[in-house]
Amino acid sequence: MSGRHWNEETQRWEEAGTGPGSVSSPPPPRPDFAPPTPWPGPEPQEPPPSPSGRTRRFAVVVLGAAVLGAAVATTVVLLGRGDDPVPDPKPTGTSAAPTSSGPEPTPTPTPTPSPTGELPADYREVSDDAGFTLAVPEGWDRSESKQGVFYTSPDESSLIQIFTITEPDTTPLESLRVAADSLSTSLSKDGYEQSSLEETSAPEGASEEVTDDAAELVYSYDSEKLGARRKVVDFSFTTQDGTQYAVLVAGPETEWPGQRDRLATALSRFAQG
Repeated sequence: MSGRHWNEETQRWEEAGTGPGSVSSPPPPRPDFAPPTPWPGPEPQEPPPSPSGRTRRFAVVVLGAAVLGAAVATTVVLLGRGDDPVPDPKPTGTSAAPTSSGPEPTPTPTPTPSPTGELPADYREVSDDAGFTLAVPEGWDRSESKQGVFYTSPDESSLIQIFTITEPDTTPLESLRVAADSLSTSLSKDGYEQSSLEETSAPEGASEEVTDDAAELVYSYDSEKLGARRKVVDFSFTTQDGTQYAVLVAGPETEWPGQRDRLATALSRFAQG
């Protein structure tokens, strides 16, 4: 037999002439071999984020926090002369802890005897720690901030504010003109209305410390704090020694002209030192 044949004894394919000359049975069909199946490798995994990627994400978070912090830090409250955009100072008792956003607590001044005349029964004369004497209503609480000294009624509907005018080379009228310009902007959405702005003289009954170098601004607006309309008289004047003061009296519009009467009573005991 020529060619290759299956050797049953050796169980293999052989060339002719090798092994026995005869085949006891036909050889089995040549098996078909499938290509070997590759061994399954490990599941593909996403490469870990590079340090630079983490750094970039961290930088974005930090930048966002910094922007938010800057927005909060740069929020500025503009302080006015008794107007509602600045919350009215809260009375501060001796047990209240001072905060950076509110007036600093100070001891309540002790009433002093009246040197001349008689005050209304519901008023008292105080020698204020800020360096002046003034007549204020009984039961009103004192507070102090960078904007001056405040005496506030128990229901917080009315107040007296007093402070020195430190701008150089200005007059009482010029000072009030600047205040009026600022108020017309800051209270434009609150129905601000200017009733008058004019030079005037010391109120009747004012002490000799209050000269006739004076001016008065009267205005009204809708107070969110009161839920009603508020009317204010802002009185600026020069004292005998040339110091300039402003005394602002505010209260519900329905009490007008009680604000002007309260101003005159307060100044009846005004003195420096």
